[in-house]
Amino acid sequence: MSYIEKIERKIKSLHRDDTIPFSEAKVEGISTDTLRKVLHRLHDKGTISIVKRGYFKKEEPFSELLFVYGSLKKGFDNHHLLSKYAKRLGKARTVKKFGMFEDSFGNYPYLIPVPYAKIEGELYEITRKELMDKIDTFEGAPEYYERKRIEVKSHHGIQRAYVYIQPHTKVPQDQESLKVWTDNTDAKVKRLDSYLEDLIAV
Repeated sequence: MSYIEKIERKIKSLHRDDTIPFSEAKVEGISTDTLRKVLHRLHDKGTISIVKRGYFKKEEPFSELLFVYGSLKKGFDNHHLLSKYAKRLGKARTVKKFGMFEDSFGNYPYLIPVPYAKIEGELYEITRKELMDKIDTFEGAPEYYERKRIEVKSHHGIQRAYVYIQPHTKVPQDQESLKVWTDNTDAKVKRLDSYLEDLIAV
């Protein structure tokens, strides 16, 4: 058994509702510095929460899958919101078909439940509930988007994951449905130019 497993086992034996000093998790043969590093790793994993210097609380295990298809993807504007409490599991695709369209200026895409295409995106494991709550707030759920479970396929096989969707939005008549969102800057500029020309014409 590794020293990490020994510390995890020790933590499991402690009371959940208590604020616990780091020293209570120490096991024989492990230095204080190593213990501190392991506890910070377990915090990132979601096993505990470090509540103040030298103290932690146990957490209920949390693990949910999230399929992202827009600005939360790696390399896009809002990817940083996923933080270290989300583990990227790789590329994925929806099992069922959806319609994916962009807002007026192409700043972000949204899904609606119409069978146009299987949508390409990325799959993440969320390991802390507060991160899921933070993403709900960012996405405006449940008022703007709804978070629903769908089936997605990745190299891990078919799994059920949450996705943000707009179930009551109508299909826009001036767009073709997308399979993958690329945040096309040129398209954004053209759309803005067209919008400004229409304003000037009025």
